[in-house]
Amino acid sequence: MGNVLARRPGPANLPLTSQIARVLKCERSGPMRAHRCECCANRAAISSWGFTLIELLVVIAIIAILASLLMPALGRAKESARKTVCLSNFRQLSLAVASYSMDSNGGIPRFHKWLFTKPGDITSGALYPYLNSKPAYLCPTDRAELDRKGALAARTNTTSTGANGMAVSRGGASMRRDFSYAQNCALCHVGNLSAFVEPTKTVLYLEANLGPNEYTGVVHPGNGTGSLAFRHQKRGQLMFADLHIEMFDKKTYDKAARVQRFWSPNDQQRF
Repeated sequence: MGNVLARRPGPANLPLTSQIARVLKCERSGPMRAHRCECCANRAAISSWGFTLIELLVVIAIIAILASLLMPALGRAKESARKTVCLSNFRQLSLAVASYSMDSNGGIPRFHKWLFTKPGDITSGALYPYLNSKPAYLCPTDRAELDRKGALAARTNTTSTGANGMAVSRGGASMRRDFSYAQNCALCHVGNLSAFVEPTKTVLYLEANLGPNEYTGVVHPGNGTGSLAFRHQKRGQLMFADLHIEMFDKKTYDKAARVQRFWSPNDQQRF
């Protein structure tokens, strides 16, 4: 008899249909039942493992708070990486200018040829053989801003004019700007670094505030304090005629841009 009872299947060993039948039988017996069967006890234990709605809401709230704390930090880290790439690009540009100057007996790329000689094609510019990289012309933060503005899909019936007087549109579509740096247009009549009276104070190139389809490659002193783009934690990069690089915030740039020597390489060029 003992062996027969030992072989009787318990609730956990019964087929699924039999277990369901046991649960329904317990439910029909109602609260007057003096004791609970083993299957009901197991079911109660299993149900106690779940989460209540309030607990789930608390977990979701905690996740949301953590995300709100982490997202700004992640954004700053991403922008810091973009800033590093942009600084590297700008340093490559300064080295390209230095190499060009050594090959040209102290000459600097002319304002209408440094970026392109064929409309919209930076590979035709005077500095491209020294850079040999189209991405080096474009700041990653600027690229992201251009993508957000949808400049690639913008279409227009008008054409823009580059620094060399040639139209820079193709097939009726304004070309997306693929560079972030511009030359000081006040250097249009200066072809050699020896003409600079104070090269440490005169800007040569800067990280410019340009429109999404602007393809001139120059910044005019008449633009005043609106010429520099403050993309990197509210600061922008400038290259001076001695080829050193600095980063200015708006206050520093506004003060420097009002000084004649900042734009003019010598006393013969005044703006």
